[in-house]
Amino acid sequence: MTLREQISKGIDGHFQGLANGFNRINELLFNIQRATYYLCGGLSGAAKTTLVDFMILNAIDDADEQEIPLEIFYYSYEIPENRKKISWLSNHIHKKHGVSIHPKVIQGKGDFRMNIREQELVDSEIEHIDEVFKRINFRFEPTNPTGIWKELWDYAELNGKFEYEEYTMSDGKKGKRIVRYHANNPEAYVFIVIDHIYLAKLERGFTRKENIDKLSEYFIFFRNICGYTIFAVQQFNQGLSNVDRQKFKGVDLSPHQGDFKDSTNPYQDCDVAIGVMNPFKMDMQEYMGYDLTQLGSSFRLFKIMKNREEEDNVCYGLYFKGSAGTFEELPLPDMFQLGEVSYSDYK
Repeated sequence: MTLREQISKGIDGHFQGLANGFNRINELLFNIQRATYYLCGGLSGAAKTTLVDFMILNAIDDADEQEIPLEIFYYSYEIPENRKKISWLSNHIHKKHGVSIHPKVIQGKGDFRMNIREQELVDSEIEHIDEVFKRINFRFEPTNPTGIWKELWDYAELNGKFEYEEYTMSDGKKGKRIVRYHANNPEAYVFIVIDHIYLAKLERGFTRKENIDKLSEYFIFFRNICGYTIFAVQQFNQGLSNVDRQKFKGVDLSPHQGDFKDSTNPYQDCDVAIGVMNPFKMDMQEYMGYDLTQLGSSFRLFKIMKNREEEDNVCYGLYFKGSAGTFEELPLPDMFQLGEVSYSDYK
């Protein structure tokens, strides 16, 4: 694509992106873009998988509404199929009917049971979730990076054409290399999701770090050459939660590059790195000006840690509704302090 063609496509709305469920955040992220590598990190229990799923479900709805083709390869190595379906079912029911039915209630865990109305809603929407799953290439059994590469390469070859050029190697021999890819449908989006990157099966003889780095290297290829969109989920080091908070009072405790566990290569490779944090779980009563004694564990910090095309190191407060797997941007803390909005609206 020439510079003139790219600018022309921008005028035509080609880079509008697909919805991710947010508003203010998109002043910096521009929705979900093609050819973009998103990395989402957080401690265990921070709801990073739920956040990525929330963004993807919004993108699916937006693509359907605009009649834009969307192909998704989802390597779900942490959450099994039926648990994922139940979580998405809960999200869908909340979005469509405005009713929150916690996954634990849908599953009937312990003493939790659905009432008649909830059973009717769940029964009416199971078919929809089954249909959504049929459209997505889910993989629940861990594969090594080579297996993932092969599947994505085969898909690319079936749905476009690689263009090669000849070059001369240092020993004088001729070789050929890929220079670009021509998709059969350049308007389509292709998402590659991995949750989480640590759980990919090890290549023979690889350390865990080498495995992660090789997978990230492959993601760069599919982003740069094929224009695919990557969502990689990665754990943070547990040390982030073990700090003596009083000792470091006044210091920025939000996520940083060094918090990514096992390898920082995905952080270096990605276009956008998002950190998710639950300050209430760290016994904090106030964060970013928000009263956590009011919001409790429903508060999430959303930090744009890295952003190649706009400002980064920017934090947002989110209201997390765990009973439905949804997120909502919170008003600025000053609005709560001035009484323009109330914490009771987020209970």
